[in-house]
Amino acid sequence: MSRKGFTLVEVLIVVIIIGILAAIGVPQFANSIEKAKGGEARAGLGHLQTGEKVYFAENEYYTTTPADLDITLSQRFWAFSISTPTSTTYTATATRSGGTRAGQTITMDSVGTVAGNWEFL
Repeated sequence: MSRKGFTLVEVLIVVIIIGILAAIGVPQFANSIEKAKGGEARAGLGHLQTGEKVYFAENEYYTTTPADLDITLSQRFWAFSISTPTSTTYTATATRSGGTRAGQTITMDSVGTVAGNWEFL
């Protein structure tokens, strides 16, 4: 008599292999998603840099109080701020809001140097 089908051992081996692949793949996928969210921060910092350059070109100095330059970004995963310590430089900061990496930052200064404590810089 010929039986067709899988034995219990074969099914268990397949389930174990799928479990191992999932254990490897899910963290990699989560890191890829977080890196993509960093693209949103870099784009926002680029917009702030462009706004500051336009402001400087029109006024020939950087504002000494961030309220003088009305730039508001509404991003889902990042909060943005601008600090202007001198009349010729500024630093734009993106702070991660929410998730396991909440509070990590990416900064961009007036010459475009990117720094910060975000895990994926």
